[in-house]
Amino acid sequence: MTKTPLEDFLKECVAPDPDGDGLSMEELYGLYLSWCGLEGLTPVRTRAFRAGLRAANIGAEHHGSRCPGLRMAGPAACDYLVHRELPLVVLDAPAGHLSLTSPPVPELVASLPSQPGRGDRGSVPAA
Repeated sequence: MTKTPLEDFLKECVAPDPDGDGLSMEELYGLYLSWCGLEGLTPVRTRAFRAGLRAANIGAEHHGSRCPGLRMAGPAACDYLVHRELPLVVLDAPAGHLSLTSPPVPELVASLPSQPGRGDRGSVPAA
């Protein structure tokens, strides 16, 4: 019997964690999207993903709650966590020569001059 991509995803990216908080459906789907990106696969839509999880006896205890006893694992977990926490970076380079570029850095702003009698706090001069 051939394994499905969802079975491979669960084997590679989800591990038992009986003492943990579990994973929300949003976290599981985000992890799945990261895994698909790393594997070069086209992800299924959320409805099909949830149906596949139910078929694997994985589901939230209550609507909107977490799936108990699970934690993220593997490279897709790192990819998901990094991209969930950080804004996406622009890749700007010719094909085969990828490099990360940062957004433009704003020009340094000079300190505003202090007005006499106001100490060193600096203030905006009256127009």
